[in-house]
Amino acid sequence: MKDLLLVTLLFLLLVSTSFGLTAVAENGKTVILNANGTWKYDTTSEWRVVRSYKGSSSKNTDLFSVSGNPWRIRVISKTSMLTLALFIASSGDVEEIVINMNGPGTDETCIYRKGNFYLDIIAYESYEK
Repeated sequence: MKDLLLVTLLFLLLVSTSFGLTAVAENGKTVILNANGTWKYDTTSEWRVVRSYKGSSSKNTDLFSVSGNPWRIRVISKTSMLTLALFIASSGDVEEIVINMNGPGTDETCIYRKGNFYLDIIAYESYEK
């Protein structure tokens, strides 16, 4: 029975490689199977750090542009109070308060908007994001 399952899986793998399809590897990552039998990990859906800020006082970040959905903000705070407000760069209007923490810890949020933004960071002690 085990040999039959292995043969079936190999057959499915060979069929999917001939069409250039995707599969999920044992580690849970998506694998792109090419028609020539080669494969590579699909990195288009992996999170990557594009901005990082550290500090211990309130400040505005530099302008940044987001062209894909969703994106997220992750915060490590050692402060008693930390608030992050997302602003629209062109108008300077606040889009929303994306994180509001009242003590040390970590938090993250996903945002489903594209455009040009900056963050207003209001903090009394140290943070990383």
